[in-house]
Amino acid sequence: MQLKVIGLARDLRTSTPVVYAQMAVADYLNIVGNEFENFSIQRRRESHKAYQRLKSDIKDGALLPSITLAVKPDKVSTILPLFCSAELNTSNLASLELALSTPGNVDILDGLQRTYIMKDLEKEGHVFVSGQKLLVEFWLESDLKKLVYRIIILNAGQKPMSIRHQLELLFMSLKTSVENSIPGLEIYTERDNTRRRRARKFPLSSIVSGYQAFITASSELQKDNVIANQLISNSALDLSESEISEQFGKFNQYFALYADLDEEVSRIYRNNVLGDGDFGVGLEGDNEASSTQINYSNWLATENVMMAFFAAISQFSSSDLRSQRVDAAVRTLLALLRESREGSDPLGLETFERLRAGNNPRKVNVGLATRRLLTNGFKEFFRESGESALSDCWTIAVE
Repeated sequence: MQLKVIGLARDLRTSTPVVYAQMAVADYLNIVGNEFENFSIQRRRESHKAYQRLKSDIKDGALLPSITLAVKPDKVSTILPLFCSAELNTSNLASLELALSTPGNVDILDGLQRTYIMKDLEKEGHVFVSGQKLLVEFWLESDLKKLVYRIIILNAGQKPMSIRHQLELLFMSLKTSVENSIPGLEIYTERDNTRRRRARKFPLSSIVSGYQAFITASSELQKDNVIANQLISNSALDLSESEISEQFGKFNQYFALYADLDEEVSRIYRNNVLGDGDFGVGLEGDNEASSTQINYSNWLATENVMMAFFAAISQFSSSDLRSQRVDAAVRTLLALLRESREGSDPLGLETFERLRAGNNPRKVNVGLATRRLLTNGFKEFFRESGESALSDCWTIAVE
C-alpha cells in the first residue's frame, strides 16, 4: 500500500482536520472496498455519455479531480491522535498513512461516479497505467453538529445536490451514532437484505423522509410547484451551524419517543385486522391500489406516517408554548398506548381508514390526500395537548 500524505490542514470554519494524500488507483479501490456504494443508497448510478469518455480517459491514465472521503465517525478517535502527532512532527506520517490505508474506515463524500468507473475497469481486468495517481482528501470529524454542517451545507455549496441526497449521506454516515443513542434501534437499508420483523427497526429511507419533513415542515417532499420546492429547500439550508445542530438534536429526541410509540403500537396491533378494504393504498405510495392488507403493527414505520408525524411537529411548534403542547401530547399518547390492551384501537385507525377510503382514486391523489389527513390529524392532536382522542382528530382533520 503506497498511500502518501502530501499535506495536512484544518477547515477553519469547523476546525475539522483534513489530510491530503496521493495514491495509486488500485490502492484507492482497496481502501473504499467493494461496498462503497452503500453510502449513497437510492442514488442512481449515472449513465451520461460523458462518463463513457471519462472511462476512456481513465484507461489512458488521465489525472482526475480530487476525491473527498470521510473517515467514519467511530474511527476518528483512533486516527485523530496520529494526525495531531504528524501535525507536530512530519516524521510521524508513517503511522497516519498506515491508518488511512486500512480498508473499511471511510465513506465517499464526493467521487462516487468516478469510483464506479474505476471499479468497473478493475473488474474488466484493466491494468491501470503505471504511475497513475489519485489525489484524495480525508476528512476526520466525529463531532455530530460539525459533520451535519459539513455534509448539508458545505456539500450544497460545492455542486448541485438534492436535499434528499444530502440527508441520505448524512444518515448513512451517522447511522451507528443514531442507533447507539436510542436503545434497541436498528436502521436497515434495501441492500441489507432484511425486513422489519420487530419494533424499533426502521428502513433508512423512511427515517430520511421523516427528517426531511421535519426540517422543511412539509410532508410533500415532491411538490409539483418547482419554485415552492426550491423555497422549501433553501429555507432548510439557510441555517447556521448551531441551528442545524439544535434541529437535528430535537429530531433525534422526538425520534427516540417515536421508537417508544412504535414498540407499543407493534404490541397492540400485531394481530389486528381493521376493515376489509385496500388498506395499503396511499400509505406507501400515491395512487397505488393494493389488495394487500397493511400490517398495522408496522403502521408507524410506513413512510407517509413518518413524514406526516414529523412535519406536523415542525409545523405546529412555532413557539415554546406550542412545543410544550407537542411534548405533552406525545407523552399522553405514549401513556395511553402503554395502558392499552392488545387488539384495541387507541390510534383510532378504524376511523382513519373509513375517512381515507372516502377518497376516490380517480379524482384525487390518494397518497397526497392521505398525507394531508395524517398531518392535519396529528396537528389537531398536538393542538389539544393529547387530550382529544385520535379518532376525533382524524374526523376533524377532514372537515
